Amino acid sequence: MPVRPELLALALGASLWCVGCSGRPGRLEPPGIPDDAGQQAVAKYDANGDGAIAGDELDKVPALKATLKRVDADGNGQVSAEEINARIEAWRKSRVALTRVAATVRLDGRPVSGAVVKLVPESFLGPSVKTAQGTTEADGSVHLEISSDPDERGVHLGYYRVEVAKTSPDGKEQIPARYNANTELGTEIARDDPNSDRLTLDLTSSGK
Repeated sequence: MPVRPELLALALGASLWCVGCSGRPGRLEPPGIPDDAGQQAVAKYDANGDGAIAGDELDKVPALKATLKRVDADGNGQVSAEEINARIEAWRKSRVALTRVAATVRLDGRPVSGAVVKLVPESFLGPSVKTAQGTTEADGSVHLEISSDPDERGVHLGYYRVEVAKTSPDGKEQIPARYNANTELGTEIARDDPNSDRLTLDLTSSGK
């Protein structure tokens, strides 16, 4: 018997609501994000005071830079407070509390094992959106989660800085700083982006 599209969508939505559920009744709630998050972002990163984040200013917000084509609704190369708030509203409308995110890390083309991958939310999203992380396996893969708590085994929707770090036995960082302390990596985790649940991080040990 063919599956009616509306029933399929309902079933998919229910499964997304329950990512990380502990089996207790009810549905996890998405994290609260300030209504003026877009205005806070512009206030923080708009260095030249033109009312938008653009050009070199985007280097300070790697998540916006990496997803510029999606957030820049009018295509003018600038990100306004209203455009950021529109993306946040899309997350709210999805009513997804947590989603599963996997990452694969390669350095100079080779899988990196034992690397800690973190998704660090942009501060303008507020304290409810939490950092998610995990440690890569031998093949460089990792599933990211906020914690081992059954209700936090996933990632909140949001804008994130991506940090990858691996410390050698003598305490030295083996991954270049542009991927951790001074990360240039960013992403948006969103349900309307079919690729945001699987991150491929191809790093290089020298140059860009």
